[in-house]
Parts: sequence; structure tokens; C-alpha cells
Amino acid sequence: MKNKTHLVVKVVLLCFATCFASSCGSMSTSAAEINGRKISRAELELTITELADAGQTPIVDGEIDGETVRGVLSALVQGIGTEQFLKENGEEISTADRNTTRAKVVQDTDTSTYTQHLKDLIIELNSGVLALERVKAPDAKRAAEMYAKAPASLGVLCLRHLLVETEATATEALKKFNDGAEFATVAGQYSIEPNVEKSGGALTGADNACITLTEYQSNFDTDFTAGALRAKAGVAFGPVKSSFGYHIIYVRPFIEVAEDISKLLNTSAGVNLLTGFIATSKIKIDSAYGFWNPARGGVVAN
Repeated sequence: MKNKTHLVVKVVLLCFATCFASSCGSMSTSAAEINGRKISRAELELTITELADAGQTPIVDGEIDGETVRGVLSALVQGIGTEQFLKENGEEISTADRNTTRAKVVQDTDTSTYTQHLKDLIIELNSGVLALERVKAPDAKRAAEMYAKAPASLGVLCLRHLLVETEATATEALKKFNDGAEFATVAGQYSIEPNVEKSGGALTGADNACITLTEYQSNFDTDFTAGALRAKAGVAFGPVKSSFGYHIIYVRPFIEVAEDISKLLNTSAGVNLLTGFIATSKIKIDSAYGFWNPARGGVVAN
């Protein structure tokens, strides 16, 4: 199921691209909104113009590629999401974070042609990475509450699934689970994936029953990931159609995977929790630019 590429938000590399939409036909003054915080079209277009003037975005026949604009807008959304997430967790980007980032940017990148606005934006977006390192994983009680409300909010997914060729077969398998059968048993009976009798349809990491949400956004079928984001713990969800067939997706109960979740969060709590925060945030994108796809973690074309 691995066929997607995730947008990595590191503006210091200046490779981000979204859609330059001054001529896209929308009358809205906002390009995007995340949890009530708006990003103006003026801010987006200024950023893209400055990147273009600095030679960091391609211009063909006077136009900037739509994928470039969507990438820049994704980065701006990510930046505000990071600020909101840090505040929610009692953290903020410090002067020390900015100074450390500034030193690295100066060392690694020639910014002599960049405007002060662009330099400040690059510093701010990348300083968030350092602040995230100070975010601690929630205790077991809080993690359980977050998982019950929205499993993806922890930035990890602990799934079983079954894959069949037709929607009718998927519906039949779902009914068996709803009638009281164990999901692993139903998967073993119906799924066409290899070794399902042994795995019970579990999707696992190398040494963990769970996989980070970033991994799903980067490497798994987008429609499958979208279905997983909608599923609730302990409840089979589907049918979900992907490029591979029809799935029934089952988010494993917290008590079954609590230790595995803890291991992943303790490895990189801030990054994983931020991914979960953004994936479960209310994000609106002006349709002139595309739409926000939480299964990809970015703005995609309509």
C-alpha cells in the first residue's frame, strides 16, 4: 500500500511549492484558516513573490506552478499549527530557538537576496522544530482520553484491516464483526493479503504494534489513510475503497496498544503529537488553491 510521497515541511530548504492564485478567481481575502486563525491571500502571495524574486521558485510564462503554491500554503498552515500546538502544551518558540536556527540558516544557505520578511519567516517556521523537542508525551490517562476522542490525535495509528476485492464482500465481513466475531478472525477468513491468518490483519512497525501517522501520510494509499483517520477505537470502519480494493479498518483499543503508543511518543513526542494535532484540526483552504487533505498532511489540488 506504499505509493504516496509526503510533503516535508522544512522551509529552510526553500523547496516548498503551492499554487500562486492571484488569478484563480476567488474573492476571499483568506487563503487558509486553521482553528479560526486565518492566513491572508496577501501573506501567501507576498511569500511566493519573494521566493520567486530570490530565484527559489520556477516561473514559466509569468506563472508559478500550482504545486509550488500548495506547498508554500501547506508550510504556512503547518507554521501556525505548530504555534497553536506549542501554546496548548505550555511551550513557545524562544529567542534561543530563533538564534540557533538563524545561525544554521546563515551557515547552510546564502540568504543575501532574501527580503527581511522572508528571512524572518524561514527562521520562525524552522525554529518550531527546536521548540517541539521540549514537548513531553501525555501521561497514560491523558493519552487514553485523546485516543478515545480521536485516535489520530496522538500522531500514531494502531490498526488492523482486511482487504477484499468487492464492496459486497467487505460489507459481509463487517457484518460478521458487528455480530460479535473477533476482527483478527474475520480478517483471517476474508482478507486477500498475505499471511493474514498469522497477522490477523495487523499493520505494524518493525518492533511496534503501531505506526506513526507521518508514515501513513508519506507511504500509504491516501484513501486508506483517510479512512483510518475517520475510524474510532474499537469500532470496525468501512468499507473503504483504495487503489488495492475494499478495506475494513479497525483501530485497536487503547488498552491493547498503550505500551506501543508510549514507546513511539517517548521517541519523538513533539513531532508525533503535532502531526496528530494538525490532522485533527479544523482547516479550511480557499478552493482557488485546492483543499486540505489530512491523509496527506497538506494542501492538494481540487
